[in-house]
Amino acid sequence: MKNLNLFRTIIVVAVFGLISVLSTYRARADIGLGIFAGLATPNSEINNIYNSDKLTEGETVNNLVRDAAKTGFDIGVKFRLPLGNSLLLNAGISWCNFPKTNIYIQNPTNNSALATLVTTQNIVPISAGINFYPLTRSLGIYATGELTYNIMNSTVEVTAGNYSNIDTKPTYNRTGIGLGAGLDLDLFLTLINIEAKYNFANVIGKVDNEKAKNYLTLNVAVYFGGKAPK
Repeated sequence: MKNLNLFRTIIVVAVFGLISVLSTYRARADIGLGIFAGLATPNSEINNIYNSDKLTEGETVNNLVRDAAKTGFDIGVKFRLPLGNSLLLNAGISWCNFPKTNIYIQNPTNNSALATLVTTQNIVPISAGINFYPLTRSLGIYATGELTYNIMNSTVEVTAGNYSNIDTKPTYNRTGIGLGAGLDLDLFLTLINIEAKYNFANVIGKVDNEKAKNYLTLNVAVYFGGKAPK
């Protein structure tokens, strides 16, 4: 556990340090700042906020039945620093929000409903990664890989029934990765970017029986500066 906490600390310090360095040298023509927004499509485990299909109250173990997670949005900022003819360093932070879904607490003997929970999921990824341009930079097609430190927070409201043993703000941190591809469109004064990325949010730091929480993002960004060399 100590080694895991140390690893998390190193990741956070490294990413924030990179963002700080890029911010300091923003005045350089080759440093880019972008704003992006788009859709986030989750897998079925994103709204498994308690990382279990059971909920214990005293000596009673009840079932948790979840509605399907819904497509949400992703917005954020990102810095870019070209490293050569085919590589570009990026670092950023975003907010990924998934809409309200219901979780039903059921009696395991007869499946009767004891309570209904309404929950919203939020993921804040702090990221650092590399874009690789396999062809000429002027074509703008690239593959990307990122290391992310994910702050995962949910809000919970009991809307039906009477159930007191509820964590209404479950929060935990996980380390993950993102893999994807994108396209840069150079408009001279600005650069338009389209990127699709599959995000593995909890690769490192999972508790026992915690399943993979993944989501797909499709974003459009506008960058000022940070254009790759031709």
